[in-house]
Amino acid sequence: MVDISTVSIVIASAGVVAGVIYYILEIRHQSRLRQTESVIRLSPWFNMNAREVQETITQVCSIEYENYRDYLEKYSGKPEHMMLKMLGNYFEGIGILVYRKLVEADIVYDFWGDIIQSSWEKIKPMIADMRKDSGDLNMFGFWEYLYGEMKKRKKFQPKQ
Repeated sequence: MVDISTVSIVIASAGVVAGVIYYILEIRHQSRLRQTESVIRLSPWFNMNAREVQETITQVCSIEYENYRDYLEKYSGKPEHMMLKMLGNYFEGIGILVYRKLVEADIVYDFWGDIIQSSWEKIKPMIADMRKDSGDLNMFGFWEYLYGEMKKRKKFQPKQ
């Protein structure tokens, strides 16, 4: 038969195990928060306010060009070129957060899904040429990753 002291030892041990598990989970959570804060601090583009982001998106999506050379002739050194880089780096930062699972892709989709997709599709050919021209085949790679994640979610969204 089990006496009271054995039961209290089992209960105390279970409490210690539960505390250790909670502590481990809390450490993991704090680590993820520090990683997220690091990405946000390292990415100055996250400091843009809502108006700046909206103006950048509007400007980039209204750029007219036939090919990469035409784009460079029309926009190199102009605000449109800087805005393209700003938008690319902004979505690049969000892509890093999603890739590292520091932000849920579904939440990003709810906020940015269609904008990420339409802006990427608009400039995808130009990015391909920019990659060739610079020799950086990973340029805006996390934005492209983010585009793929948003596209997956669009397929599974319930109809309203």
